[in-house]
Amino acid sequence: MKKLKKYTLQYFYVKLIKQNGTPDSIARGVAVGLLVAFIIPIGPQMIVALGIAYLLKAKKIPAMAATWVTNYLTVPFLYPLQCYIGSLAMGSPLSLRHLNKILGDFFKNPSLDTFADLGDDIMIPFFIGGAIFGILSAFIGYFFSYGLILRHRQKKDQKLRIRLSTSIEKDQI
Repeated sequence: MKKLKKYTLQYFYVKLIKQNGTPDSIARGVAVGLLVAFIIPIGPQMIVALGIAYLLKAKKIPAMAATWVTNYLTVPFLYPLQCYIGSLAMGSPLSLRHLNKILGDFFKNPSLDTFADLGDDIMIPFFIGGAIFGILSAFIGYFFSYGLILRHRQKKDQKLRIRLSTSIEKDQI
């Protein structure tokens, strides 16, 4: 069997589909993590995802891992887009140039303090855009991960049945 390098996409895929629990509870964990990733700023995301996963009886590890879609490499692209979409939804679109200028300080020192200093003209669109992205990604993430897990388990069961039937046939001969 091929050994997977840690922290690659394939490694996390295998870890996801081999989680113990029902496909529904694992997929719920992924959905919770994706929702939290877009609504909550970087910092307390994993703790919030853990709490919500506990309340919804979802798997905790997939919930915390799914928050990693927003990280220090992706937020410079996601946060301005998220704020822009949120401002469009509010009916008062902000220019991407203006957003990048305002968010520049946050990107230089990403913390909850610098996020709080952004003001309502950015924070309200951030949360509205985050809710839009979060709900969409949670919905897609739930059904996508549910399907992956179900397909993996069906293939695993099929291989086991074939192996057992082959073993029984050999014993009868």
